[in-house]
Amino acid sequence: MAASPDGRWTIGIGDASVVGWVTVAAYATAAWLAWRNVGAARRSGVPADFWVALTLLMLALGLNKQLDLQSWFGQTGRDLALEQGWYEQRRVVQAVFIALLAAGAVAVVVWARRQWHTLWHEYRAAFVGVCMLLFFIVVRAASFHHIDMILRSDLGATSLHRALEIVGVLVVAAGCAWWHAMHRRRVKRFAMQRALRGGR
Repeated sequence: MAASPDGRWTIGIGDASVVGWVTVAAYATAAWLAWRNVGAARRSGVPADFWVALTLLMLALGLNKQLDLQSWFGQTGRDLALEQGWYEQRRVVQAVFIALLAAGAVAVVVWARRQWHTLWHEYRAAFVGVCMLLFFIVVRAASFHHIDMILRSDLGATSLHRALEIVGVLVVAAGCAWWHAMHRRRVKRFAMQRALRGGR
């Protein structure tokens, strides 16, 4: 994280490594691909709210990749626990928080499935990546020691937790690109059908 000399969080670049910037670039690419789908959907009169939401999500996660706001949140929680005298019971509070976070992630998936059920077959590829990222966020937030050690396992060029994050973003980007290609073919086919009917 971006840290001050005393080890506390401060605003700044949280991961200046090559892998860190590659991950940010992946988020930016996914956001651009999702935004491109917004334009394509609006031009053809197709609902674009899913792609708007996905664009905002990718931008927010990409920004947080470098700001490391979850570290600020954890630091603020520890300060509050020490100040109010419930630091010894922090594990219970953490467990409740993780349970609520996991429930919130499941609720988002269920809500999205119902919100866009009529077009779900077109969005599911991108949403698989979103589910991977939500799962990754919940597991990272849990910070159980044995899980954290596994996620930080060295894979050579990077660690497992970084690889999992990048794969999730790439799946989102691939889902966006797949929808755009499919949508272009559909628009072209519709235009040809109209032209043939007009020629008759």
